[in-house]
Amino acid sequence: MPGDEEKLIDVLVPKAKVWLELDGELILGRGGALLLRAIEEHGSISQALKAIPDDVLGEMETPSYRFAWGYLRKVEDRLGAPIVEKRRGHREGPGGTALTRLGRELLKKYEVYEEKLHQILSE
Repeated sequence: MPGDEEKLIDVLVPKAKVWLELDGELILGRGGALLLRAIEEHGSISQALKAIPDDVLGEMETPSYRFAWGYLRKVEDRLGAPIVEKRRGHREGPGGTALTRLGRELLKKYEVYEEKLHQILSE
């Protein structure tokens, strides 16, 4: 029936994904952006991994520390520059991991594009 088809069309929701590439190679997608945001907020890869919400992981297990470092190194290799820096612990405070200026700019660029896409899709 024509009326049922129109109702079906009305309930369809557009979805899209954002990722950043360099010379056709993936640099950053949603998972990587979530990891960088969590590192920025928690100052540690271990704490960042624990902070990834279950609804984001779905059926997946929390990525391992080793996997996260491997991912970050792969992004750095593709960019040719560091996006995170390790801080050694000392008497005045604990160690951790922080985003470099490039890492913060990469995350910001991703989040700007993601927000623009969501705005377009919600119109």
